[in-house]
Amino acid sequence: MPTVFPTAKLPLAAPKINRRCIRITAQSQATVTAFSSSLPTVKLDRFSSRITKPNSRGGSQAMLNAFGLLEDDLSKLQVGISSVWYEGNTCNMHLLKLSEAVNRGVDEIGMVGSRFNTMGLAMGTRGMCYSMQSRDSIADSIETVMNAQSYDGNIYT
Repeated sequence: MPTVFPTAKLPLAAPKINRRCIRITAQSQATVTAFSSSLPTVKLDRFSSRITKPNSRGGSQAMLNAFGLLEDDLSKLQVGISSVWYEGNTCNMHLLKLSEAVNRGVDEIGMVGSRFNTMGLAMGTRGMCYSMQSRDSIADSIETVMNAQSYDGNIYT
């Protein structure tokens, strides 16, 4: 077999990639930086602020206060923590504890986490015939809660 030598020189340095970095703080803001001198600010609470900011949404804010949020919490990011916890399935039975740990972590970094559940199926049974349909139902239910509650982000456990 003949020896083949490349005809083009390989680049010595990696090509320049336009990267962006996001820094999230507890004050509901992020800084998006590119490799330039400008530091634009991105508003991360653009969904929850529809409920938490305007004085005209007093009824909605009262509901948030009713489940334990304080006035200071209304200025924080609202994060939905979705879980497919299901006690009748060894694959999913630990996810309730995982969502509790995630909720503590979200609170520790200065955001407000709210857990909600969606369906789970036991595999290895006739329920396995509904694997694809259940994925659609899970995705639809998470999307419904996220939009209805105006959460700024979602963590799926």
